[in-house]
Amino acid sequence: MNVLYFDTTQDWIQVLVVRSSENLEFEILSEQTETTPKESSYKLVELIRIGLETANIKKPDLILVANGPGSFTGIRITVTTARDLSQLWKIPVFGVDSLEAYLIGIGANNVDKGSSLLCLDGKQGKYYTKFETPNGFSDSLDMTPDSIESKIKTNEWTPNNWYYTGNLPKFYPSTAIKIEATNLNLSSILQYSLKQYFKTEPNKNDYLSLLPNYIRGTYVDHK
Repeated sequence: MNVLYFDTTQDWIQVLVVRSSENLEFEILSEQTETTPKESSYKLVELIRIGLETANIKKPDLILVANGPGSFTGIRITVTTARDLSQLWKIPVFGVDSLEAYLIGIGANNVDKGSSLLCLDGKQGKYYTKFETPNGFSDSLDMTPDSIESKIKTNEWTPNNWYYTGNLPKFYPSTAIKIEATNLNLSSILQYSLKQYFKTEPNKNDYLSLLPNYIRGTYVDHK
């Protein structure tokens, strides 16, 4: 099975094409990563074309994407492109929570497998937040710095690993790791996404089933 994965929900574009076996082992056919804030609207389709040509396949059998939370525009571009290609190619499409994907991708490079806290800069003075323990993930939350700090001070969240995007949060240690496109392990993200995909019902993965994960709603909701 040939699989196409892409993500533009942050200030980067990532496009990965792999050939996967039934036991989820896969061969990377093409991998592209670019830090391109505000350029994904016209670069994504071109990078997908290049990725498929490099992989020497006309179309994949499955599309996997990170569908948010993150940049409103980035999420819209990712989801719209994935839905359009899924409909055009008549193949299934599946979205994975961006926060989970990044924790999986950054955690693959970390020896310490303890609990982890990720705060994506959501602008408007808030963070898209997820806490991971060896038992699983919290919900993806839209939180103020004070709310996050309260969970840390009361030991409700006790991170061993601290990850963030944007500027270092004031309640983070200086040793925290900033997530960027270049330090995410795309192979781990893809393997995790495939596992989540195979847990779903096949008829739940057509282009109409892929929804953006804005958390805050759309900008229209706030006007």
